[in-house]
Amino acid sequence: MQTAQGAIPRGAARLRRIDLRVAVGILLMLLAVVGAMAIVSRARDRVPVLVAARAVEQGDVIKSADLRIESISLSGGVAHLTEDRRDAVVGKVASERLWPGKLLSSASVADSPDLPAGYAAISLALKTERAAGGALRSGDRVAVIASPTPDRTDSTTTILFTSVPVLAVREAETAEGGGLIVTLRLRLEEARSLAQARAQGTLDLVLLSGAGE
Repeated sequence: MQTAQGAIPRGAARLRRIDLRVAVGILLMLLAVVGAMAIVSRARDRVPVLVAARAVEQGDVIKSADLRIESISLSGGVAHLTEDRRDAVVGKVASERLWPGKLLSSASVADSPDLPAGYAAISLALKTERAAGGALRSGDRVAVIASPTPDRTDSTTTILFTSVPVLAVREAETAEGGGLIVTLRLRLEEARSLAQARAQGTLDLVLLSGAGE
């Protein structure tokens, strides 16, 4: 009789342990479900945005290859550009330095480089070897050398300008003839002289020491 009575508490203890395991299992399952729902919710909250695919210097013209689309979760108030703005951004000028993965906002792009009053921007289509071998970057300073065409014997090679700031540099598209498109900042009368020299011969840009520092 004592043996039967002693067996009852031990059986009850085993049942309690089983119940505890079941409860713990149910709790873990509920936590897993809640976690999965949170992950799904965060995934649904992701927004396709524009980020820089590669480095773009301030003042450079933004090309399609400079951009990529990423879906990220954004907290309230974070400035950004959505994927549908891509076509509008291509062709604009970077108003700040962009690095790979940088989130773009409306403050990252501008319609044109900043120009002080009385200045103009003029672009030159140049072969790489006539643009310091492609080493030019926005912010550099260059000397401009003008050379006459071989059939002109009445002119000589001259240093047209000794120190001109470079606003932007980009690779020319195939339809543009390849090479580089270099945009310089000059006073309006200087820009006229540069355009005249371009029409009468060839131009070379010489990178100056200390440029961009």
